[in-house]
Amino acid sequence: MYSIGVSTYENIKKNEKLEEFKSRAYESETVTKFGDTYVYHKVARVHEWEIADDRDVFYDPITRHYPGVEGDTLLTFESPFPYTPVVHEMLSFWLGGHAALVGRDNQILQSTGMTANGLLDLNTMASVVLHRGYDETNQYGVSVQKITNYWMVPYRGTTHAEYPYYGKYYRPEIFAVRTKFRDQTTRQEHINSAVDFALDKVDRGLYNYLFIFDTQDKFYCTDLVTRAWAQVNTGSDSNYNLDKDGFIPSDYDILLSDDVYITIYKETIINEEGNQEIHVYYLD
Repeated sequence: MYSIGVSTYENIKKNEKLEEFKSRAYESETVTKFGDTYVYHKVARVHEWEIADDRDVFYDPITRHYPGVEGDTLLTFESPFPYTPVVHEMLSFWLGGHAALVGRDNQILQSTGMTANGLLDLNTMASVVLHRGYDETNQYGVSVQKITNYWMVPYRGTTHAEYPYYGKYYRPEIFAVRTKFRDQTTRQEHINSAVDFALDKVDRGLYNYLFIFDTQDKFYCTDLVTRAWAQVNTGSDSNYNLDKDGFIPSDYDILLSDDVYITIYKETIINEEGNQEIHVYYLD
């Protein structure tokens, strides 16, 4: 019951934070791309951290195809198991779906534990659980990845396990959040530290299917992001904490952390004519 209460509270706070962000939208533009209708909503910067860090929120602010710039975090609260009833709903409600750290040159750094077709492989999972240390040759293929940002462009083929549920786009709903920097003069130094931490794990840091055990050299998605920012505190006067309860960091922990704020929110709706529309709210 306690866990249900906490998750209910987190869902309420998530919606409150989102509604505050969306309420500041002041100008909209409708465009057609990828065969779909996109409605872009500019959101006013009003908080001191939004004004102090005046970087764009898209890698390419002209096309607005790729959410986030170096050091930002991408979040989705929809699980990677839409084909598994009950499990999908429980994971989405309690933990969320996935998180990735935006790296350099429009690359994202992520740990998924999934095969290329969007499924879990039980034999691989067993081997990874028993493996100790880094997988220096990436023999299992489930280590931390560096891959081109695909979160807001069509990328999924019809043979992918998630296609019948999510279609060609990664998820119907995504967030981009940005870490609050108390000192803008050390901002890039701290971003470099977080990104370099995740880069060091690419093709060697295995996925952690056990979550709370065997954590030293293995990572799951939110774990990679929160640890990347936590280690910045070592040797600096920063105090980044994207997992305040210190237990199984979730998408909710990251979004609701006092150390981040929303920069982009994308949602997919069905309009009155029954057609799909993609609405993107972003800090201008």
